[in-house]
Amino acid sequence: MKNLIKISALVLLLTLSLSFMFSQESQTLKLLALKKAQLHLERMKGEFEMSLKLKEKGLTSEQEFVQKRTEYLQAQVSYQEALISFMGSEVRVSVASAVKFQDKTGKKFVRVSLRYSSKELKELARLNIDAKDIFPLDFLQEIKDVYVSLRSEGKIISDPYEKTIPSLSLEQERPVTFQLLKDVENLDVNVFYAGKNETTSVYLQKGLSANIVTVNSAQFSQEADLESEATYDLSLEKFSGEANVFRLKVINLPQQISYEFVDSQTQARLSQIKFTEGVTSMQLSLKLFLPKNADERVIIDKPIEFYCLALDDEQSVKLNELLSSASSVNIKDIENLKAGSVKLEIIPRGVGRIEVQALSLYHEIKVGQNVNMDVRIKNTGTRRLDNIRIYTDLPLNWRAEIRPDLIASLDQGKEEIVAIEFIPPEDVSVGDYEPKIRTECIADNRRVESEDKIIRIHVSAKTNIFGITLLVLFLVGLLVGIVVFGIKLTRR
Repeated sequence: MKNLIKISALVLLLTLSLSFMFSQESQTLKLLALKKAQLHLERMKGEFEMSLKLKEKGLTSEQEFVQKRTEYLQAQVSYQEALISFMGSEVRVSVASAVKFQDKTGKKFVRVSLRYSSKELKELARLNIDAKDIFPLDFLQEIKDVYVSLRSEGKIISDPYEKTIPSLSLEQERPVTFQLLKDVENLDVNVFYAGKNETTSVYLQKGLSANIVTVNSAQFSQEADLESEATYDLSLEKFSGEANVFRLKVINLPQQISYEFVDSQTQARLSQIKFTEGVTSMQLSLKLFLPKNADERVIIDKPIEFYCLALDDEQSVKLNELLSSASSVNIKDIENLKAGSVKLEIIPRGVGRIEVQALSLYHEIKVGQNVNMDVRIKNTGTRRLDNIRIYTDLPLNWRAEIRPDLIASLDQGKEEIVAIEFIPPEDVSVGDYEPKIRTECIADNRRVESEDKIIRIHVSAKTNIFGITLLVLFLVGLLVGIVVFGIKLTRR
């Protein structure tokens, strides 16, 4: 089976080779036939001109002149046939280059250069074959209406979808620029002309852009709670330039917010990146870690704009010089660096937290008594709490009175005292009971989770004071009687 596959492959390769050789040989034979037809035409033209002069002097007959003219016309037809056969199929519009670049706004473009060429015309020029008087080839010097589009996976990814080149001159390049609707590394250039449709798959070259390395992020603006983290996915793409190692830097970010760059695949923390041979793009993550509390620079609900940069050694030195004289860098200075940069934004959000505190969560009462306690409702978060409602989850037939049971708002770090009275039913049984104190509130239109407080109440029976008094008197009288009786016995 393996030998059969090898034989089939060899046969296919031999067939292709013979086909190519036959095609080359066929084109060579056509060129020789054209040259032969040209020589025959030149000889017939000379004989016809000689016959014409002789006829004007009356030295030749009309019949001989007509014969020479006919032979000359037949030679013209034979030459035209050989020329048409030779000029058959080698006219072609090729893709000379396809360069991808980016403008200052971050939009990506592709500049495609097309070239119109003809091997036959080059051969004719090299062999000094020219027959403009009998078969003008001006129509081959320029091709009309060339339609160009860019595709990826069968879909058009360019804006506009298609461009038309009105005319394309021979051996001249014509650039056509498209904006990319989808960022890709390779694509198909589709060209339609003269009834032919040709598709060329190309790997895009990287053109000189405003930045040597472009940095982009789809999540350029994010919200994050204080004491949490935010992650930005970064796409880095290297355009033309000699540098391969670049430093990663974040500027204009408050010192209270720390950050790190992480490789999306290995989760390794990075401070520099290197584009190895053949690698032109990378995917990284930028993580920001927000502080626990807000301050004058990290203000709740106020956006913080900062920049992520990819710099070569020279750009890194310039940036350090700028930072040595100022704590932040303006947009004009960043543009002058000509480094890869992307503007990002983080919006700190406060965290709503509520805490219920009490001096004691255990109480003992007698049947018929109530439990009175004070609880402290405290805002331990970083955002104002609104519509705080305090309620209880009670055992069967128990009641509770809460004062106040609704707090309109509570600022960060503030607290409020709430009085709660648990009222058991009159026929409450002796035992242990566990009512719960619950709270509900919102912060920034979001519900705040809270922990329930469980109160343990031990109910014991009432003490019978009258019975205890009688029992004590009886025991005392009994004791006195025993003492008196003992004394009388000793005196006898």
